[in-house]
Amino acid sequence: MSAPWSSIIPEPGLSAAGDSFVEWQRGVTEFAFRRLNRNLQCCQDFMTARTPADLHKVQQDWALQFSSDYQAEIRRQMELLAAAPATSEEVQESAALVA
Repeated sequence: MSAPWSSIIPEPGLSAAGDSFVEWQRGVTEFAFRRLNRNLQCCQDFMTARTPADLHKVQQDWALQFSSDYQAEIRRQMELLAAAPATSEEVQESAALVA
């Protein structure tokens, strides 16, 4: 198609929904990349651990970071959902409860 998207979808609501989708996709990609890097670092830390206590510390740190990262990502997703145009009041209310 030779026409830009803005001329194909002129309605402001659809354009805003598209922007929300792009923001969601960008955030998911960044989150996945960040988690993959942290998992790789954890594997490297496991390989350099010298004692069972070191192994336990690596695993504990990984679990805490994992939990924190997923909690933050879920909160970001819910805030994005609540702010998205074209979501029902029920969806917005549910998202507000989580956020």
